[in-house]
Amino acid sequence: MAREEFSIATNDIVEGGFHSENQQHDDCGNSRNNFPKRKVGMGCNVLCVGILIAIVLAIVLLCIGFIVVYENEGQVVAKVELFDIDLPPEQTIWFDANLAELRNAFRVVEENKKRAKNVILFIALDSAAQTLHAETRPVWESFPHLALLRPSVQEGARVSFNPTSMFSGIEPRWHTIGFDSAVAPWDNCDGVLNCTHCATSILEWAQSAGRLTGVVTNGELVQPFLAALYAHTPNASWQYTSPDVQECPDLRSQLLSGDTGKQLNVIAGMLNCPDEFCREAFAAAWESERLNEGTSYKLATDVKDLLDSALDDRDYALGLYDQRMLAEPEAFHDLVVGALKILKRPEGFVLVAVADPKVPIAASEIDCAVKVTLQELSAVLDDTLVVVVRSNAHEGDGSFATVHATGPMSHLLHRVHNQTFLAHFISYAARIGRFRDAGLTNFILQMV
Repeated sequence: MAREEFSIATNDIVEGGFHSENQQHDDCGNSRNNFPKRKVGMGCNVLCVGILIAIVLAIVLLCIGFIVVYENEGQVVAKVELFDIDLPPEQTIWFDANLAELRNAFRVVEENKKRAKNVILFIALDSAAQTLHAETRPVWESFPHLALLRPSVQEGARVSFNPTSMFSGIEPRWHTIGFDSAVAPWDNCDGVLNCTHCATSILEWAQSAGRLTGVVTNGELVQPFLAALYAHTPNASWQYTSPDVQECPDLRSQLLSGDTGKQLNVIAGMLNCPDEFCREAFAAAWESERLNEGTSYKLATDVKDLLDSALDDRDYALGLYDQRMLAEPEAFHDLVVGALKILKRPEGFVLVAVADPKVPIAASEIDCAVKVTLQELSAVLDDTLVVVVRSNAHEGDGSFATVHATGPMSHLLHRVHNQTFLAHFISYAARIGRFRDAGLTNFILQMV
């Protein structure tokens, strides 16, 4: 029976090695000291030389031993005999595929501990995407690091994922957005809220660090899940209107003119306004702000407008669409590609792309969007963190979500984490928020 040697080795790369100091071995008969010389017999000379040679050999062997131990510290080598067995094709295909998977599992994956200059976060929760066929593996399953996210627990039961928890890293009260647990839900506008209890999001952190930011979705832009990225409200139902727009601005107003919303370089998705000309009014106000700033922009009325090569030179892009447009094949893919055209700049960026749970979308379309992201950023992948948060659960059943990641600091995802860990992980990897670089350090990093 034929067999081959199946050798698996993992090696920690160690810079440098063990170096012994040069030894002086001429201290018998050739001493440079000032003591008076005396004649020594031939027997003594031969004995001294022999002892000296033995000492030198011992030192050399000892040094070699130290070098071998030092360079092999942490090294694991396994040699396993692999027998070649005749199997029917129906079995061979699985043995070969899993042998390749086993070899891949033993490959050394060096930890990328660089700062993530760019971050792309894909989120598809609560059956937003239909599962791929069993024989088709999405690209994120090849990412080197994987973890699970645990949803919130309220009144002893697990509920669906909370956007403030995921994007701001703190647990809020139910039905509030962008506030910590000190703020209870409001039914009426009881005055201006003290923003001491405002929860800042990963996009706010990114903007404060000078990064470009964007939000794209195949669903509603003004809805609680996305709003946690740019808004603060004690009532998640105040989407297009509120009891007092001045003291308690609705989500639409905060997306347009809030501190975080007005700085978003890319906004693309659906604006399902209850008013007849709400979408047109939003676009006109957004465009007026860009003109007042004197910045370049693109106002897209069709999803394909985002594929315009001229977007490479624009500072901002706004795409407002209806449900029919975003239901078209490749719409999600085109939104991501268009956003990358705006955001690919030396200063780096954070992009959040959300597949709306209420909008049917094929998992293959999300897969294509992730693949095109890897292709578009192939030149800077070593500085780019790509994260895919995925769950096949039905909304509210409390199932965990998988988090697949590749790029800088992705190895920090390694077990079951609370949903709040996602924001802190991105903050650390990208050096934003509490982990932001000092001003001078950030400037130097951008220059290089």
